[in-house]
Amino acid sequence: MQLFERRRPNILIYLEALLARTPLHHPTYADVKEKVRTWTAGYAGEKWFDRLWHDYANDEVFRVIPDYAIPSHQMDAVCVFSKFIAIIEIKNIGGVIEMDGTTRQFTRTLHTETMGMRNPDDQLYRHEKKIRQLTNYKIPVIGIVVFTNPSSILKLEAVERRVIHLSGLPFVLDQLIEQHATYPSFDVPQLCDLLLAYQCPPTAYQSEPITFPLQTGVFCSACSFSKMVYSRDLWRCLNCSHRQQNAHLLALQDYRLLVANTISNQEFRSFTEMESRSNAVKILKRCGFKTVGNYKSLRYMIPEMDLRNKAK
Repeated sequence: MQLFERRRPNILIYLEALLARTPLHHPTYADVKEKVRTWTAGYAGEKWFDRLWHDYANDEVFRVIPDYAIPSHQMDAVCVFSKFIAIIEIKNIGGVIEMDGTTRQFTRTLHTETMGMRNPDDQLYRHEKKIRQLTNYKIPVIGIVVFTNPSSILKLEAVERRVIHLSGLPFVLDQLIEQHATYPSFDVPQLCDLLLAYQCPPTAYQSEPITFPLQTGVFCSACSFSKMVYSRDLWRCLNCSHRQQNAHLLALQDYRLLVANTISNQEFRSFTEMESRSNAVKILKRCGFKTVGNYKSLRYMIPEMDLRNKAK
C-alpha cells in the first residue's frame, strides 16, 4: 500500500494566521475562531482516516490519493485497487445524521437544532462520473461516505450508497475485494499515474481584502498572544521569559498569507515591532530567502511555510 502525503488545507493555514493577527475585541474574531475550529475538525477527521489506512492489512495492492483535486471536483480520498476504485467522502460531524435517498435531503441535529447540509451522496455521484470519464476504463468506481466522528448517529432511508462509520471501513473494503474477485485486474501504478496527471497543483487560498489593522509583533509560542523582543540573537518573551532564535519565521509566514509574499526591511521592522535596522538586516539575511531588487528597493521573497502544523 502507498499513501500519498495529505497537505493541510490552505484555507486552514490562512485562517490560523488571520485568527492570530485579529484583535480579540474585533467583531470578526469569533467568526474566524469558529471557522478555524470547523476546518481543524475536518482535517482531524481526514488524519484519522489516514491512520486507519496505515493499519489496514490486505494482500491486495492498492494506493490512496488524499485530497484529489481536479477542476470543479475536490475528493477527500481516491483509493485505487486493482479491480475497483473507491472514492471516499469524509465527514467529521457529530449529532444525529439523517439521509434520505428519495428526497436527497441531508440533515444534522445537534443539541435540538436541525440544519440542512450539502448531501455527500450527490457529491459522490458527480465524482464517480468524473473518475469514470478520466480513466476511460471499465473498472468499477464506488463512492463511500465515511463519518469519522464517533458521536455521529446515522439514520438512513432509501440510501443505496455505502454510508458508514470509519471503524467499519476495513470490513467494507474486504467485502468489496471479495465481491470483485472475478473482475479483470488493472495496473494500479498505471491507474494512479493517469489520475495524478489530471491533478491540479495546490493553490494559495484567495482571501477577501482585510479591512482592519492586523496585530503586529512576534508572538511567543509558549504563551498565547504574548509578544517577544529581540536581544542578543534571540527573541525573548516579556511574559514567560521563553527564548527562541527563529520566532520571526511565524511572523513572516503570517505576513505572506495576510499581506504580501515579499517584504522589505522597513516592512519587516514595522510588522515585528523591531526598531534596529541592522538587526532586521541580520535576521532577514539569515533566513536565506531569495531576494529581488537591490539597496533601498531590496525585497525578500517569503516561501510557503506551515509552521503552526509543526508546532502541534
